[in-house]
Amino acid sequence: MSEFKFNISLQILNHLGRNLYRNVITVLGEAISNSWDADATNVRIEIKKDENTMVIYDDGVGMTEEDFQGKFLKIGYSKRNDGSTKTARKRPFIGRKGIGKLALLSCAKNITILSKADGQDIIGGVISNEQLDLAIKDDLTTQEYSLGTPRDQIREDCAEKIKKQGTLILFEDLNDGIRNTIEHIRKLIALHFKFSLIDRSFSIHVNDELVSEKDLFELADKTEFIWRSEGFKDPFLDSCKSAKEKSLSFHRPDDTEGYRFSGFIASVEKPSH
Repeated sequence: MSEFKFNISLQILNHLGRNLYRNVITVLGEAISNSWDADATNVRIEIKKDENTMVIYDDGVGMTEEDFQGKFLKIGYSKRNDGSTKTARKRPFIGRKGIGKLALLSCAKNITILSKADGQDIIGGVISNEQLDLAIKDDLTTQEYSLGTPRDQIREDCAEKIKKQGTLILFEDLNDGIRNTIEHIRKLIALHFKFSLIDRSFSIHVNDELVSEKDLFELADKTEFIWRSEGFKDPFLDSCKSAKEKSLSFHRPDDTEGYRFSGFIASVEKPSH
């Protein structure tokens, strides 16, 4: 009897939502999460709105050729495949099922990924979404599509930014441009990665400036109401001095003791805030 194997069409990328990931903040969130999972201590983001480009690079463990092919380019790959839930530095993994990386791979005309593991050469490739669209139209399989070769200048820039180890991602010609101000982007990063504001082992920089609790001062001032579960602590909430607070609890009809919940819900004065 003949041997049969699965043959995956590149069309699967569209079915998984490749064209849904357009927001720059979504892309930044995925990239920063990857840096955390790679045990980076510094993530640096360089945004050039006039050139519609963005570079994100870190000093994490980096990737070998095997890692790049077998993990990063493997859609759906989970860092938990080996049964581990924490990194080598005992950080809990933030990344989930490996689908979010589609945000990185589809938000710009060209995406260059370069990485360097300790003691290894720089490896990587270029994803041209125009070429990928053509490959999908021609119904090519994942085995029939190859990434492009990075330009020499980009490799030189990467070698300058990453001395020992780490990963760099360059986004050229972002699909929807960069509409947010740098200040607003910093605010959203600070809000979504609040732990980085107090964790000295993980720092995020935007255009050479450290993202800090100062980026949340305005948001704290504009916070109008806070509903906080009993006993929940958060440095950001403590800075919302003018907000009106109420306790928050959930009850199920069949459970008089309530449903365990930890967290908060907050609102601002105006949508623009």
